[in-house]
Amino acid sequence: MANGRTHSLAGGLTGLAVGLANPELIDKDPKLLLTAPIVGTLFGKLPDILEPAFKNPHHRQFFHSLAFVGLVGYGTKRVYDWDPEDNLEKVVRLLLLCASAGYLSHLVLDAVTPRSLPLVGKLKSS
Repeated sequence: MANGRTHSLAGGLTGLAVGLANPELIDKDPKLLLTAPIVGTLFGKLPDILEPAFKNPHHRQFFHSLAFVGLVGYGTKRVYDWDPEDNLEKVVRLLLLCASAGYLSHLVLDAVTPRSLPLVGKLKSS
């Protein structure tokens, strides 16, 4: 079963992979090679920050749902297709891709557990 460390590691690795897939930016600013996995790690933990599991076994709601996977996937595709012209926008694009990769890694790991992901979930749990 995926836990906080697993989500952090998966988010960091996906962020690193996105960073390494953009060598033209890493060559210009090597600090991005450190920033990419940090962003991936943070966003890999975000679903459990938004909907914490502490004393709530049914914490997986909207931000852990298949519907949200679709929304994040759509946003990721839009960012991926974006062709920025200046360097700052290219860095923003890279970091957005790292963030979405980290978030999606969390949802993929949760999807393969016995509880899986809800189709839609609730926006606010009672």
